[in-house]
Amino acid sequence: MNPQNNFNWQQAIGELKAKLERSPLITQNSDSYQAVGTFYNQLLDKFQRLPKPGQVAAFAVGAIIVLTVFNSIVQLISALMTLAVLGVLIYIAYKLAISPQSSNTNDK
Repeated sequence: MNPQNNFNWQQAIGELKAKLERSPLITQNSDSYQAVGTFYNQLLDKFQRLPKPGQVAAFAVGAIIVLTVFNSIVQLISALMTLAVLGVLIYIAYKLAISPQSSNTNDK
């Protein structure tokens, strides 16, 4: 009889589930979510304690930072698309200019 037929799949799945439940990664993820929530609440509390001109200034600085990061991402995507188009054009030029010449030399 094949030894693989004797393998107890239900027991192996149960052991894996038990390992996953004991895994520190799972509890660490829930802790990190709580840490992000705590940080957000602290930041919101500090923002609300600022005077009105301070809130406007903080909002303006935050908006400038967000727009700068967004602009950088858009420029990066644009540069990657330009490189891709340039690569395709160079490949087409190579195929049109060099490939026919190499096939002509093979015919002789």
